[in-house]
Amino acid sequence: MFHSIRSFSIASVVAVGLALSSLPAVHAREKSIAGTWTLTVEQRFGLKLELAQKHETVTGTLDWPHGDPVKLSGTYRGGVLKFAGDATGENFGIHVDSTGSLKADGTMTGTIKAHIVDYNDAHEVARTHDQEIPWTAMRGLHGVVHFPR
Repeated sequence: MFHSIRSFSIASVVAVGLALSSLPAVHAREKSIAGTWTLTVEQRFGLKLELAQKHETVTGTLDWPHGDPVKLSGTYRGGVLKFAGDATGENFGIHVDSTGSLKADGTMTGTIKAHIVDYNDAHEVARTHDQEIPWTAMRGLHGVVHFPR
């Protein structure tokens, strides 16, 4: 009888230990957002979004119709993606801030807040404007619009 009680106790301790040790790992394994995405703005056209992720830190690029890609940096935590970045062109500069979230179906949705500065030929500020742009994103390249550089 002592042998059966001891076997039962050891088995119970091992089972409880395994169950408890797997709990933090389950919470720590948030789905990665790294990879190539098509970010569609205002349901009109798709832009290529490249994301790299290391733990909660996110970096990447977003193709932009008027110049070099926007270089992004941000975080991904609790299903929420936050990023910011800047790009310039011959006669403009843009700063973007965005917050989005990963949906159960694997897509993302969010809003980009863009601060755009237009320059005249003397490279003086001609006008500034702010814009909020809703977006959706899905993995892979789907109808991405390529802009001449």
